[in-house]
Amino acid sequence: MPANPQHFALRAWYAFKQLRLRTLPHPTDVPAIRSGDPAADRILVVGNGPSHGWGVLTHQLALTGQLADAVAAHTGRGCDADLVGAESMNVRSALAWIGDRDLTEVDAIVLVLGTNDALRLTELPVWEQELYDLLAGIEARVLPGTVITLIGIPPAASFRAYAGSIARLTDKHRLRLNAATRRIAAARHVGYLELPVPASPAGPGSSAELYRGFAGAIAADLAPRIVSARRVPAARPARADEVWDWSGAPAFVELARTGGDADLRRLTEQAQKSFGVELAVVSLVEGDRLYHGTNTDVVPTSVPLELSFCRYTVATGEPVIIPDTGRDPRFRDNPLVDVSFINFYAGYPLRGSDGRVIGSFCLQGSQARRGSAVALDLLRQLALEAEEILRGYETETPGRGAVQVVMPTPLGAPISF
Repeated sequence: MPANPQHFALRAWYAFKQLRLRTLPHPTDVPAIRSGDPAADRILVVGNGPSHGWGVLTHQLALTGQLADAVAAHTGRGCDADLVGAESMNVRSALAWIGDRDLTEVDAIVLVLGTNDALRLTELPVWEQELYDLLAGIEARVLPGTVITLIGIPPAASFRAYAGSIARLTDKHRLRLNAATRRIAAARHVGYLELPVPASPAGPGSSAELYRGFAGAIAADLAPRIVSARRVPAARPARADEVWDWSGAPAFVELARTGGDADLRRLTEQAQKSFGVELAVVSLVEGDRLYHGTNTDVVPTSVPLELSFCRYTVATGEPVIIPDTGRDPRFRDNPLVDVSFINFYAGYPLRGSDGRVIGSFCLQGSQARRGSAVALDLLRQLALEAEEILRGYETETPGRGAVQVVMPTPLGAPISF
């Protein structure tokens, strides 16, 4: 947690800045770029800030897609790229965001971290230790020869959304973090690269060009190292299709990318007004991830389950109320809570038609409050209505992994089970 009033104020500013950023264009598609080449080089981008894609509507035009194109132009062969992360990811939570992803499948990892750590004045010793631990954790899971590159934190003023007094205030700290990153990269024998600084802050009309410039600089450094490590690319097995535990998950997750189910949105908006909280979310647990079904213009489509509040609601199958996250030992040192400035949580479990808990209906607020102030009867009523809507997504699965994706029952139509 922040150690002084200035840190606390910047933490609060950053959290509320994210709420205002919801009006900016940003990608809603799956952050995975595929070339169709079975022998393609595979790049994993782990990051926030420049990798998020503010100002464009698809990851093809954001850093991930532009980097895949730029590397392919250098190598003359296919390049696939994936993005892991979100604006709320910081250096301390990066390993959790990577989760159980198989890192032996990638040829290069590009770490684009630190935008929010710079803006929130993450202390230098903390940054150094967490970055060192992140690299150690990644290196233990990759194959020999995997190319790893750390990208320096660009000036916040490069982006119109962050330009202003805060960007100027925190820029000296950004330079200190970058100096430490450069030292750690040299000690760990990984790459380090600073991005070109644009002549003027990027806005919605110029963001694609900004990402193209960033990608070109990274590719010029990255491509020769990939070719050196993988001189004769051979075809590899295709990535296995994702197997969902709950049959309604594919449709739920896909619809959430573009705003979510209208009836679920109505329920969460009602909850926000009734309980006086900034956010109400319908969530779904699948594997090591918690997927959000509403308010995904504010919260990431998914977050690491181990960092989420809802895992306790799902694990117990009972309502969970956390009046003050800063005083709760389960979340006192949670990096996601620290970045998002969530100080109050209440969740009610959601069950599939077979009785299993599949997610939660939750409330999140910036102000701590008494647990007794939560009207559980109303929360239960809203959760049960959400549960009925979710069951409309369920499909019959002839065999494991054979999931037929259907959309829920039309609004107002009866649901039968």
